[in-house]
Amino acid sequence: MPTVSIITPLYNKAPYIANTITSMLSQTYPDWEMLIVDNGSTDGSWEKAQQFQDSRIHLLQSPKQGPGAARNYGLTLAQGEWIQFLDADDLLAPDHLEQQLIAAKAHPEAEIVACHWQEFTDANPTERILKAPIGIGQPNQILRDKAIAFAPWAVHAALVKRSVLSPDCYWPEQLDQYLAEDIAFWFKLVSQSTVVYGTSKGALYRMETPQCRNQSFNLEKWFQGIHAAIELNQQYILDTNQSYTPAQCENLMILYSGIYLLAHKENSLSIGLQALSIASEWLKNYFSVAKKPKLAMLIRRLIGLKFYLNLTQSTVNN
Repeated sequence: MPTVSIITPLYNKAPYIANTITSMLSQTYPDWEMLIVDNGSTDGSWEKAQQFQDSRIHLLQSPKQGPGAARNYGLTLAQGEWIQFLDADDLLAPDHLEQQLIAAKAHPEAEIVACHWQEFTDANPTERILKAPIGIGQPNQILRDKAIAFAPWAVHAALVKRSVLSPDCYWPEQLDQYLAEDIAFWFKLVSQSTVVYGTSKGALYRMETPQCRNQSFNLEKWFQGIHAAIELNQQYILDTNQSYTPAQCENLMILYSGIYLLAHKENSLSIGLQALSIASEWLKNYFSVAKKPKLAMLIRRLIGLKFYLNLTQSTVNN
C-alpha cells in the first residue's frame, strides 16, 4: 500500500501532461501511486500519458466528465494513506512530497497538511509568485471563517489524509459545470479536519493555459460558479446546525462586494445588482451575530454599502 495517492484529472492537456508526470517521477520520496483519470480527452493527452512505463502510474477512464467526477473516481480506487490532488498542467518540485510528509510526521494529529505554492506562466516560467495558504500562523477558526468564501490554497498545495475523505466529503460534482468548485470542497473539509502547515513551497501552479477553466474570464460564469459554491457552503452550515460567525458573514460580504466592484468595472449591471444585494444581506447578518462590531463594518452600515464601495474604489483609482 503506497503512502501517497496522487489523483490527476486529465482533459485535453497534451502540452503539459508529460511534464506533470515527470515531476512525479522526479520525487525524492518514492512511495506513491499516481492515478491519472481521463475524462474525455480528444487532443492526444491519453496517448501521451500511456507512453510512461512505471508500475506506480495507473491510467483510468472516468465514467463521467468533469474534474470533480474524475477526482472522485480516483478516490474510489486510491490506496494511499494520504491524497495529493494534482491537476494535469501543474507540477510538484522534487522534494515536495518528502517535505509535506515530514510535516505530517511532526504533527501526528494532522488530517490536512497545507503549504505555500508558486504561480507561474509559460511566458515567464522562471518568474514565480509565492502564495501563502489562508490561516497559516493563525488559529484554525480563522481558516474556517475565510474558507466559507475563498478557496484557502491551490488544489495541489495540500496533502489530505484519506480517512477524512468519506464520500460525503468528495468533490461536489454538481459544480463541475461551473468554476470555483474548490471553494465548496475545501470548506467542508477544513470545517471538520485538523489542519497543519508544512514548509514546502514546491506546489507549482501554471497559470493562463489553454483549456484552463479560468482562462477566458467570463464574469457571468464566474459569478454563477462562486454563488453555487457558496450555496453549498450555506447548506453545510444548515445541515450541521451551525451558526454563522461574524467573520464568516464579513468574508461573504467582502466576496460579493468584490464581485460588485468587478461588475461595475465591466459595466455588468445585472450581476452588479445581484452581488450588491447579497453583500448587503451579509452585512445585515453580520450585525445580527457580532457582539462588538468592527468600526469598518459600522461605517458601511452608516453610509450604505454601495456608497462605501464606490467611495473606496474611487479613492483607489485616484
